[in-house]
Amino acid sequence: MIKMIVVDLDGTLLDKNRKVSNNTKEYLKKLKNNGYIVTIATGRIYTSALYATDGADFANYIISDTGTCAYNVSNSDPILKNFIDKEIAKKILNYYDENYCYIDICDKNTIYKYSNKIQKNCDHYIKTIKDKNYILNNCNDISHITISMKDNEDVMNLYNELMKDFCQLNIIIMQDSFSNRKWIEIMPKGCSKYNTIKDLACYLNISNEEIIAFGDGLNDIEMLKKCGIGIALKNALPEVKEVANDITIYDHNNDGVINYLKDYLNNN
Repeated sequence: MIKMIVVDLDGTLLDKNRKVSNNTKEYLKKLKNNGYIVTIATGRIYTSALYATDGADFANYIISDTGTCAYNVSNSDPILKNFIDKEIAKKILNYYDENYCYIDICDKNTIYKYSNKIQKNCDHYIKTIKDKNYILNNCNDISHITISMKDNEDVMNLYNELMKDFCQLNIIIMQDSFSNRKWIEIMPKGCSKYNTIKDLACYLNISNEEIIAFGDGLNDIEMLKKCGIGIALKNALPEVKEVANDITIYDHNNDGVINYLKDYLNNN
């Protein structure tokens, strides 16, 4: 019997306009009111996850920063939080050169985008900063770091270098289903979407077999593989579909998650 529903955001719950449909909001809220634990698991920071979901009132919990932190949506209280040491962040910022697009240093509320090129950001929680010291002085609790490069081949080279230099971190290559672009996500050691799902489920006395998870991108592979039931969206990357128990009939632009849930919960 399913008790916890875990959903990724970009490419999964969010459509191509990065919005959650009203049908999806209403259905998930109904499930929440009926006792299901609806949990968002995203690479976004907490504030960004709230912004993208219009407050996420259909969810009980948000697992943010690819598993670094978890929050109770009703009061924004942290249930779990891990941070990257500022000295490590400083060393990573020093890697920046002409091959980089930007390095994001993130906390709960703000993405500090380090780049020599000032970029116009539509989202209020993103600040493009040229001064490393400003970032380190103002980002109080670093939840995760993202590195974007101009070429995907450079991403792999940097990944190998970072893995060698920072064994105390969890470093992954990320790609969403709707883009060919790859980037690097850096979290504290042991942090991942699945590990935090597991900890949250334990806290709520929910077994792994009672969890169904939906995703589309590379950072969803572990949770789809290890949760009781892992469902890939129709639009998911091939690597994600390969590990999933099933694939939705509809994609993220056509309420793929809730259409699958309606059939699954009615039949079980």
